[in-house]
Amino acid sequence: KTDVVVLISVLEIVLKVARSMKEQMPAVFRMKDIIEELSSRSDPDPLKTVLLQELDRYNKLLKVLQTSLAQLELGIQGLSVITPELEEVFNGMLSGQVPDMWAFAYPSLKPLGAWTRDLFLRIEQMDKWAKVALPKVFWFTGFTYPTGFLTALLQTCARKTGEAIDALGWEFNVIPQEENGISQYPKDGAYMKGIYLEGARWDYEHGYLAEPLPMELFSPMPIIHFKPAMAKKKAPRGTYSCPMYMYPLRTGTRERPSFVLMVHLKSGQQSSDFWIKRGTALLLSLAE
Repeated sequence: KTDVVVLISVLEIVLKVARSMKEQMPAVFRMKDIIEELSSRSDPDPLKTVLLQELDRYNKLLKVLQTSLAQLELGIQGLSVITPELEEVFNGMLSGQVPDMWAFAYPSLKPLGAWTRDLFLRIEQMDKWAKVALPKVFWFTGFTYPTGFLTALLQTCARKTGEAIDALGWEFNVIPQEENGISQYPKDGAYMKGIYLEGARWDYEHGYLAEPLPMELFSPMPIIHFKPAMAKKKAPRGTYSCPMYMYPLRTGTRERPSFVLMVHLKSGQQSSDFWIKRGTALLLSLAE
């Protein structure tokens, strides 16, 4: 009898979570309407292409989420068969882990609750970009393929200047001001937010890397202006070539590497060797 009571309460918990997620789940993007809207805007073509590719990937994820949540609800009510895939979704909801069948769009180590909130923020950024305007500051975390967006920025600059895209690299200017203080688009490139430092913090006063505060594993990085420029052979003096990763698992997986690019940051009172030994890196997403 006790086992039956426990099973019923477990089923009720998962059903409640599934219904709550289903109710909050954003609608799939209407690609035809968005393509029409974008055709009337003067955004650079490479950026429009990246947006449509991102929307397409998020649509695939939203469809899988909506279908599996609806089927799970029917399965718990005894109205359809619970397949091994749905069983995995059930177990994920019970343990607060992201089921494998939902984890294909982008890598993440977040538990289910944080992952869901993060997904909604990602959809919100793409929705505003598609329906309102190009963001003045991009939440860099929100891209399923951040490197694709960087390539599009280089293509946009190359078309404007006539330079070969292979000849272009990046300059990184740290902007120590709040997002609401930025009212203009940059002339080239993009302003990026949502980046974290691991193994260091940013000294706002002096504008360089510094020792992290006690007990601080990660610290938020200010907005960075990713500005296309002629590629240099060597990193500028007094800078640390800081690797940027999509999430804390730096190796990534065989299918999806975590590494994005090297970002040159002023190394401050320490040499770049100091930060190399420290393993200092930039992350686009944390594990919580």
